[in-house]
Amino acid sequence: MTGPFDPSSYFSLNRRSLLAGAASAAMIPAVLRASARSVRAQSAEYDIIVVGAGNAGMPAAIFAAQNGARVALVDAADKIGGTLHLAGGEICGAQTKTQARFGVTDDHPDIHYDDVMRLTNGKADPDIVRLTVDNAGAIIDWLDDHGWDCRPGHFITGEFLGRAGYSVKRYYQADGGGLAMLKVFAEQVEKTATEYPLTIVLNNRVQELLTRDDGTVEGIRAIDNLGFINELRAKHVIVTTGGYVMDPPYFESLIGQPAYRNDSYFYSRGDGLKMAEAIGAALRGHDLHRPGSGSVLTAHEFPAELYVRVETRPQARLPWEIWVNNRGERYVNEQHPNGSVREQALLKQPRLAYGIVFDEEIFTTADPCIAEWDRDKIASHFNTHIGFYKGDTLEELASRCGFDVAGLQKTVADYNAGIGGTSDPFGREHRPLPIAEPPYYLILHHGHSATSSVGITVNKDLQAVTPQGNPIPGLYAAGEVLGSGVSLGNAFAPGMMITPAMTLGRLLGERLAVT
Repeated sequence: MTGPFDPSSYFSLNRRSLLAGAASAAMIPAVLRASARSVRAQSAEYDIIVVGAGNAGMPAAIFAAQNGARVALVDAADKIGGTLHLAGGEICGAQTKTQARFGVTDDHPDIHYDDVMRLTNGKADPDIVRLTVDNAGAIIDWLDDHGWDCRPGHFITGEFLGRAGYSVKRYYQADGGGLAMLKVFAEQVEKTATEYPLTIVLNNRVQELLTRDDGTVEGIRAIDNLGFINELRAKHVIVTTGGYVMDPPYFESLIGQPAYRNDSYFYSRGDGLKMAEAIGAALRGHDLHRPGSGSVLTAHEFPAELYVRVETRPQARLPWEIWVNNRGERYVNEQHPNGSVREQALLKQPRLAYGIVFDEEIFTTADPCIAEWDRDKIASHFNTHIGFYKGDTLEELASRCGFDVAGLQKTVADYNAGIGGTSDPFGREHRPLPIAEPPYYLILHHGHSATSSVGITVNKDLQAVTPQGNPIPGLYAAGEVLGSGVSLGNAFAPGMMITPAMTLGRLLGERLAVT
């Protein structure tokens, strides 16, 4: 970062895009009007305070209030929904009405559990996965009962071009994506607020958890959009504030790598993690960040946007090029069929950056590496866009993009020498041409992620715990504030972001309502 990030311009742009997306869906304007009933949060007593009105917070508030608890649902934004405004809305679950409607038998959540642990390389949290798969069917059926409808073309296993999937079809999405799910939740939030003791408190960003002398959490302190401080108290506080990817300094302090893209929800700024850690809660998941396989971005620092994607999946296009880090060294088998392997190799590279390197003969012989562009369009970008570099020599190329000259020269020489029959040190088989015909080209990529792997550590009851494992009385958490690593490990399991959030949110709402 060259200076502090000013979110104001992004916020106004983001709100316009959200409202435009809502209007195009022809379903959200009424929901926005319904959820904009912000109240001034005077000092008040509740049974449960839910901080964050997104994927986990909305079901937590609905089911807590409908089970008799006095609930306050608090959010920093001027509307409920959180990341559902931007998300694809994919979910997963076994033994559901959706599966029955499509004639699929999914005999037991144990199969779902085994699939998730396999897909996440065994690194997802077993307790979180178990709670999710055992209870996901109920919340999916509830969505189904209230108007959410899986589209036939997206009832799948989730396997796609190097991504492993489930053993049966249990990965669902409705027409409208996340907005379709938001429609159901928002309508039920409003209905619950009308018929049950649920208060919606918007435009209030929670700054602090209030505690008693013995460490028990007894409420929250928030600041509203006019600068007024509001305090609310309750027997239980459920934190569902999402992730931290829109706070670049905090992101880098947790991951040790930079945040690049500004493609996440504006309020994903780590508030829940910060306030929980401030009263002694442990965080986990620092080692489970998943950067994707990289993209060409509009800038080399936050807030960058996606510019274009190069086809890096060998199932779609075999690699003719080599991938090198900023030391000029290859670091992975570019042809490896498992996308997770390529992603984890990138995670070890400085600043999550790498270049795709090739020469003139490859450029004119191979299919274009950007599927939607022809060669002329690609050629026009070299040395005119920050992600595209060209040099008459490898030395000139490396110097232009800031890569190590000697490292790149040695790497290319070694790669070329091996094409004659020597096996590739990374196990790559497709090596049709050497990189020897000038000019030379490099397309710069940066790894980025829209999810937050680090989160609040909780026990089997979803109660926040200290680094010693001691529960913090009165404090619970669900959703991405637990860290995406608890349900994705260091890889990807289809639907295992929204599904754990809404499933565990519902469980907490129901359970805490009667305690």
